[in-house]
Amino acid sequence: MAEQGECMTRKLLDLMQETGYPLVQHNGQRKFGPPPDWVGPPPQKGCEIFIGKLPREIFEDELVPVFSKVGKIYEMRLMMDFSGSNRGYAFVTYSTKAEASRAVKELNGFEIRPRRHIGVVKSVDNCRLFVGNIPKTKTKEEVYEELSKRVAGIVDLILYKNCYDKRLNRGFAFVEFTSHRAAAMARRALVPGCVKIWDQEVMVDWAEPEPDIDDEQMQRVKVLYVRNFQIKTTPETIQAVFEAAINNQIERVKKIYDYAFIHFHHREHAELAMRKLQNADIDGSNIEIRWAKPVVREIYRIQKLNRGNAKFNNSFNLSQTLWLHKQQLEKKEYMSSPKDDEGIGSACAGESSCGSPSEMNCSAYPQITKTKEQYSLAPAKLDSMCKRYMWAPPVYNYQKYLDPSGAEIWIGRVELPHIGMPLLSIPRRLGPLATRPCMSMQQAHIEAADSALQVIKMLKADLIQQSMPPPPMAPVYPTIMSPMPSCVNLPYDYINPPPALYPRPMPVTMPIWRSV
Repeated sequence: MAEQGECMTRKLLDLMQETGYPLVQHNGQRKFGPPPDWVGPPPQKGCEIFIGKLPREIFEDELVPVFSKVGKIYEMRLMMDFSGSNRGYAFVTYSTKAEASRAVKELNGFEIRPRRHIGVVKSVDNCRLFVGNIPKTKTKEEVYEELSKRVAGIVDLILYKNCYDKRLNRGFAFVEFTSHRAAAMARRALVPGCVKIWDQEVMVDWAEPEPDIDDEQMQRVKVLYVRNFQIKTTPETIQAVFEAAINNQIERVKKIYDYAFIHFHHREHAELAMRKLQNADIDGSNIEIRWAKPVVREIYRIQKLNRGNAKFNNSFNLSQTLWLHKQQLEKKEYMSSPKDDEGIGSACAGESSCGSPSEMNCSAYPQITKTKEQYSLAPAKLDSMCKRYMWAPPVYNYQKYLDPSGAEIWIGRVELPHIGMPLLSIPRRLGPLATRPCMSMQQAHIEAADSALQVIKMLKADLIQQSMPPPPMAPVYPTIMSPMPSCVNLPYDYINPPPALYPRPMPVTMPIWRSV
């Protein structure tokens, strides 16, 4: 065993001397690189690949020659365990995205040892955070300046305007960082309860990563994504403006609330429209234009099957999407990799209790559970859902009581006056729904919104079940007991609850309390 260790040490020293790359082991991983002649910042996002199904006894002396054939290696990270063997997977960062794409195409399935084939896919390198509970009166410049005082590495900030009132934002932003590590450090620095911005506790979590599309595929895109329209702006107006700019016809316009997808017949027409109309004024609003990214149909199909109705993506959380994204990339081949790296799977850390990037789970994505952050965002989710489907906004009211010890007890109620499509063809009222006794008005507010979301979820499940074919008739057996009274089997109506269940106003169930 000692001789094998000495032999491997000599091989690694020879590799370092031949290439000039440093080799350092730290926190369960061995880093090879960066190159001694490298000048400037590290490679951009999208240059990293994930290598799975590695034999445990293979090391850099064999891996570097294989992966350096397709491009210049900036850094290789081989995951190591305490016994000195590797952990079955590694990460390689190339100098360009084209080299990383070539490595995936040429080395995925490569036979690195007799009957041992490795798997190579693009790494999911999430550099984006979701920041919620932002005051709706703040501008993009104000939010950027305030966040920059507390965290480093911000390269972009996306703040969506309210589609009904362009003077306000929607209360959340997406913040892009220079690297995944910078985003992870910012997420640690902005822990709710420790940092307040404008006297408000912001909610911070990992944003859903953008799909990584090859440059070659993006060069063939003929669709523009244009946002920041007025609600009143019609597709016909948009089509007329863009056709006038390119002096040609466009294929079609699909407008959704305050954004639209514009399909062109030719790529050159789309490029011309972007150059001429970027930040142009249409109906009193400055539009923003970007290239639309192609949809991964397989992921969309699985999401739709899991949700039942693709429109209800507010209830489909980050960990589900990331699990599907990983499943699509890796084809279910590399789910046994260990747990402590900041690479392909660490974007899922928003659903876990990880304290630092080195503790983030890169193997199995967490189960779908309701975290504290998700729970506290219930009012925002309910408000967003009402705006998205053009329902009337929720109406809250509260009552305060005192228990025998003098402590304040709050009971909240929420009512949705107008629930329509896509849940109900005929608009109707939902509620009022009452909460259990809460320790604060804020908790009552959150629980009331959460109860409304749960009822909407059940209504959605009922809608899906109604659309399914009826099950085959089961055999009927004679009863041996007298039937229960018919009133016991009456279904509960969430839209019009019986007065006996939810009286209004709700009586105090504990008569020893006194109202204040």
